[in-house]
Amino acid sequence: MSTHTLGRALALSASVLGLLACSHPVSQKLSDLCGGYSVVQHVVLVVDTLTPRAGTDAQRLVGKRYPITINLNNLLNPRNCDDRSGEGAVLGYIPDALKTAVTSRKQVMRWDVEGKLLRVDLNPGVIDNNLNFALPLDGTDGHWSLSTLAGQLGWGRLLIDSTAGR
Repeated sequence: MSTHTLGRALALSASVLGLLACSHPVSQKLSDLCGGYSVVQHVVLVVDTLTPRAGTDAQRLVGKRYPITINLNNLLNPRNCDDRSGEGAVLGYIPDALKTAVTSRKQVMRWDVEGKLLRVDLNPGVIDNNLNFALPLDGTDGHWSLSTLAGQLGWGRLLIDSTAGR
């Protein structure tokens, strides 16, 4: 295991411990974000499409599935659900072709609620190399996308994994 990988693993472990130590209750239902809960969501990232601009090496990822866990820390308690936002971490393997920008910066993932949709930005504050997740608050499957200044490079599904964590 490289020093970089070990450092990332330790940082992610610290995020999980921080989530568990948080004063907010923890749930596995996305809709509980509106009630002030912090949420742990298990999904499977499915690579459905990568454009030629993603590169020839990336094309081998099409059709692959990657189980990941998204930890969402609910930091504030605004009255309206649409005003909720926070930070978090993603645990699990995401191929380098999808997350290069995320691993190149010491960045904390951010999320916010937009209507009935949870939006997660793994590279906030940057207009290039953005890996984004969108999950309906009703707990149904969502989607992901990867965009650069040149446009969208890839997209796919985020399937709710109801068997994880059991």
